[in-house]
Amino acid sequence: MLHTKDLQSNVIDFLRFPLIVGVLFIHNSTQTVATATAEFGNADYLPIHYVCSELFSQILGRVAVPLFFFISGFLFFLNLESFNKKCYKEKLCRRVKTLLIPYLFWNIATIAFFYSALKIPSLSIWFSKSYEFDMQHILKSFWAYPIAYQFWFIRDLMVIVVLTPLIYLYTKNVKIYGIIALGILWFTGCWFKFIDGHGLSIASLFFFSAGAWFSINRKNLIMGTDKVKYLSFALYPVLAVIDLLTKKYSYNIYVHHAGIIVGIAFWFNAAAYLLKTEKVKVNRFLAASSFFVFAIHDNWLLSPVRKILFAVLKPESDVALTALYFLIVAIVATIALILYYFLRKFVPKFTKVITGGR
Repeated sequence: MLHTKDLQSNVIDFLRFPLIVGVLFIHNSTQTVATATAEFGNADYLPIHYVCSELFSQILGRVAVPLFFFISGFLFFLNLESFNKKCYKEKLCRRVKTLLIPYLFWNIATIAFFYSALKIPSLSIWFSKSYEFDMQHILKSFWAYPIAYQFWFIRDLMVIVVLTPLIYLYTKNVKIYGIIALGILWFTGCWFKFIDGHGLSIASLFFFSAGAWFSINRKNLIMGTDKVKYLSFALYPVLAVIDLLTKKYSYNIYVHHAGIIVGIAFWFNAAAYLLKTEKVKVNRFLAASSFFVFAIHDNWLLSPVRKILFAVLKPESDVALTALYFLIVAIVATIALILYYFLRKFVPKFTKVITGGR
């Protein structure tokens, strides 16, 4: 039987890869793809594809990013005796390696990838739009609209890390009531629109701070979520179904947000149960590969694989598009894992740099 602290660490490690697969599903919800010369797929309402893509991409998958922010906040303050200037400086220096360097590398590499591909006629036909490479667009590609677009998460996380002294003081002094207040702002969508989406979203602030509250107050995640274990197991599937059935209604956002909160507890409890009963074990390779899969899945793999398969198979029926929906995620994840294996084997130092030392 695992010690509670070991179980907490193992649950976090175990969840890393499934959460990245959730991100892959989020980015793979389309029924059509377009190249420079043609469009493939079927834009009509297809019930099986609609249910699957909404459930996996827009409901289950949407727990992944908030949960990553939550885990990031928890780990940032974990086992800290005090949070002083020296500690803050050390944390910032470490995040230069784990966040800033990979952020710069993958955005620069993606710009180079697009620029090179668009210069080659046989490759440029696979792009449905042109890209601007003037200084203004390049600068925007590094912050407001990262060209490696999934890296908005890393951008927001870097901003939050800079603000951690304020988050620490806020969490220590206002306590759980301050976290609840942030949660209400996120739940209701009341936030400053001029900064939301450009580095400081209410989602990143709330979930990071919620995770921070646990570690600052020496709370064990597993013991905390275990208190609502049976409630989360019963309520999350119900909320997921209600979310699916109420998409066209304005109040759906509240159902969806409630599902994310309960979903976080659900996935912690589900992982803890599976690990405690030894039904699964932590795969260290998958856990270590998660950042690389996150970084390379798009634009490098997901878009090209999807376009090639759509162009070759020309799926139009509901069953064909649904099967391809799952197949694309499986193929992209597999290719990314193979690439990570060989990179780590043959160029381990380089791989460590581009994955933030993970």
